[in-house]
Amino acid sequence: MSQYHTLSGDEGLRYLKARDSGDDPLPQDFQRTPGSGALISMAPLTKLGNELRKLMKNFPEKLRERDQEGGRFEQQACVVVHRGLSEIPPGVLADLDFWIWLAVIQFADIVEWRFGAKGRHAKLANYGIGTRIENLFFRLWLRAELVKDEKAKDPYHLARTGDQDLWRSHILRQGYANARLVTKALLRLQGGQLAMKKLKIDGVRELAKRLSRLRANVVFEFLTPSQAEGLILELCADLGKRK
Repeated sequence: MSQYHTLSGDEGLRYLKARDSGDDPLPQDFQRTPGSGALISMAPLTKLGNELRKLMKNFPEKLRERDQEGGRFEQQACVVVHRGLSEIPPGVLADLDFWIWLAVIQFADIVEWRFGAKGRHAKLANYGIGTRIENLFFRLWLRAELVKDEKAKDPYHLARTGDQDLWRSHILRQGYANARLVTKALLRLQGGQLAMKKLKIDGVRELAKRLSRLRANVVFEFLTPSQAEGLILELCADLGKRK
């Protein structure tokens, strides 16, 4: 596999501490380069950064804490990130240390814009340090990867469905998220595409609990699309209203 850059959690933490103390740390003093042969092209990452920063101009210069505009940005940015990383080899995308490098070295300004506050830097988890799944760019890519539908007119229509709370708390942090058909069925429910009205937040929380409990005994990956949708409707039959 081609060479590529990575940062471990410890290396990323040291880099950010040096940055926050006013130093100007050099990436080459912290990053590692696994793989063999030529280094992967940086051109797609440069293009991705340009597109994300262009998208940011459609939003406030500084986001407030819990600002809904941040969730709206992620709703659009997940598509930009997924498309922008389409040329990166799958083996690289499978290395979680690559995502830390991406967030810390390439796009720290975007992480800070999205999650930083006046006088306070973004929490380390948003860089993937300490909690890998919370890495902003990994989350954005995974959001689109899980539910991309090549057969649809808009392959990313489900990735754009739902708010940040639905995605972070009730999909990406849950063990059933990797069962793509179940995730798609949940999003179709919340997108008004099933025979039941969209659940309110309390209903979504309860449905997530039920899915997590059932996951211990049922292999969701073996379900067909219709079975996945039937499962979602069955589990939330008492939580919402039929159309």
